[in-house]
This record gives sequence, C-alpha cells and structure tokens, in this order.
Amino acid sequence: MLDLGVGPGTSAVEMARAAPGRRFVGLDRAFEMLPRARRRAARAGVVLPLLRADALALPFRAASFDGAAGHSVLYLLPDAARALAELRRVLRPGGRLALLEPRATRGDLLAAGRDGLRFGASMALWRVMSGLHGRYAEAALERLLAEAGFVEVSARPVLRGFGVVATGAAPPAG
Repeated sequence: MLDLGVGPGTSAVEMARAAPGRRFVGLDRAFEMLPRARRRAARAGVVLPLLRADALALPFRAASFDGAAGHSVLYLLPDAARALAELRRVLRPGGRLALLEPRATRGDLLAAGRDGLRFGASMALWRVMSGLHGRYAEAALERLLAEAGFVEVSARPVLRGFGVVATGAAPPAG
C-alpha cells in the first residue's frame, strides 16, 4: 500500500496498525516530513519504508501496489490529473485508491466544535489552508478519477462536511 504524501506519518502508521500483515510505503516530496514520519513509525513499532519522491513521477514499476491512499495531498499538487494518472499506473489491476481532500462547500464549524476543540480547530485551519490551494466538489473529484482511468469511482462528504473521500479502482486486467 502506497501512502502518497505521507507527511508526518500519522495516516500511514494508523493504516499499518490496522492491517499488520500488509506492507506500507510512505512517499513525500518534502524532505522535512520524512524524519517526522520515521520517528512516528519507530515509536509505534511499525515498519514503514519512506521515500522522497514526486507524486507527478512516481519511482515505481507499473502495477507495483495493491492500493494507494492520500490524505490532504491532491489539493496541494500542481497537476492533480497527472498525479492520479501516476497512481493509476502503479496500481495493479483491481487495486484500490482512497483519497481524503478538502471539500469545496463549507462544512459545519459549530458541529465540528461540538466534536471537540481540537477537531474544530483542525477543520477551521484545514479550511483556511485549502482556501490557498484548492478544494474539491464531489462531482469534480469523481470526474478527475474517471479521467485518470479509475473505475468504480465515488465521492462523498465526511468530517462534518469539511472533507470529501473519493475512492476508485484500477480497471481489471483484460
């Protein structure tokens, strides 16, 4: 499983904990993120190979991974369509992709605040940051995945409306 934009390793470590028999690889373009992810994985006792590389030119053979995930990464990239095409290339036939991105429409900040101060603050900060870089409507994200060659594409709002989760699969062989 490839974690695109591994950042400080939070998502990759949690995925590895949830699926201890699977191999995870974290990738990030930002050099300063890799030591943070390495420390987090070590503290958790998780084996997590990390690689500094660009999502627009993934350094893996075609059909290398059964799955890929990205948390708050696509909206930061200069060419989301190219990154999705690269993800499609490195996924095996039937391999799954899951992305969590900021949602275009405004979330419910009051409800997020009721879910806890930390959650509410993180959603507010995410909203500000994504305003600088970009946000996705569900239909637009589904269209991007379909145009990159993914099938079984879907997107739905999450996190009190602040985020959108999009999933898709690499087409089956044949």
